[in-house]
Amino acid sequence: MAPDDPRNAVAKRALAIASAIAAADPGERAAARRMSEGGCPLFWRQAARLGIAPHEEARWLRFTRMIALLTPSTATVSIHADKRPLGAVLTDGGDVGAKFDKPFVSEKRLARLLAARGMSRLDTLERTIRMVARTKPRLDVIDLAWVVLREDGGSLAREYYRRLDRQTDTDKKESENA
Repeated sequence: MAPDDPRNAVAKRALAIASAIAAADPGERAAARRMSEGGCPLFWRQAARLGIAPHEEARWLRFTRMIALLTPSTATVSIHADKRPLGAVLTDGGDVGAKFDKPFVSEKRLARLLAARGMSRLDTLERTIRMVARTKPRLDVIDLAWVVLREDGGSLAREYYRRLDRQTDTDKKESENA
């Protein structure tokens, strides 16, 4: 990746925001969870440091709030976990080795998320994040950033079903060996 590649900038911003939230004091973290469209000091500090343009602010603000929601109040390190895409987390609720009868986030809820557009999509995504946050998952924050920044839900759906199929394959093998 070239240094000026947009993928590089998104990764840098996502990781920096997740680290800043983990390092923030409890009051700043709570303010980030509650922030409205007007933002909060933690967000504006990151926007200034990372060079987030005015036309990008609304989506990065939503991303920041989602990361704050996902970061436990007692956390001292970032919630970032490489190669742990959001779609997989929506399937297993954040438990990599989980055995489940049904996905944590239903296929119906996922379909509504994928069908939504614009700010409605971000509202639906944030509601889903709030639901998953109770399990205190670790996930790839760069993947979450791309889900927030793009309307395309292909990678989200692909990872959701990849994790769901992995569970189904494991169940089949266990029943064959029994």
